[in-house]
Order: sequence, then structure tokens, then C-alpha cells
Amino acid sequence: MSNVSTASFVLTVRLAEPFRNDGPDVIEIDTPVRTLGELTTLLESRIANFAAANNELFNFALNGELILHGEKNVALHSGDEVELLVAFAGG
Repeated sequence: MSNVSTASFVLTVRLAEPFRNDGPDVIEIDTPVRTLGELTTLLESRIANFAAANNELFNFALNGELILHGEKNVALHSGDEVELLVAFAGG
């Protein structure tokens, strides 16, 4: 008998407006990713213009908690919700 888990991985990603391209505002990722850095790489391959805007346009929130800009080693788990937030400045 095998001890391999058949549990599936699902990560919910809420897209900021610039990345929707007239598509859905929420996508589900079923490719297991362990960190925010791995997710970023995956999104670069799946979303048009994502790589070009990567470090300028947005920040991440994980399960409602803002992640500091540039943090790539934040652990992700199945069932997490990641949100892309448009970065803005004001005065």
C-alpha cells in the first residue's frame, strides 16, 4: 500500500485590475508552490505583462495580511488566499 498523499493543492489568487485583462478577478492555482517567490515565477508564466510590472506595480497580501515588498520566502499552503494589491503613494 502506498503512503503517497492524494490531497490536492489549491491556492486562490485575487488579481489586481491591471492583470485581469477582461478575465476573472480570481484564479485558482493547483500547481503546488511553496513560497511567494515560486508563486511569482508561476504567475509570470501565466499572466500577460505580469513580469514587466512585477516589482513596480503591486504588493501581496496573504490571508489578509500585507506582505512587505520584496519578500519572496513567505511560505504558502494549500487553502491560502493571495491577493495582488496595486501599490500607491500619497501625501
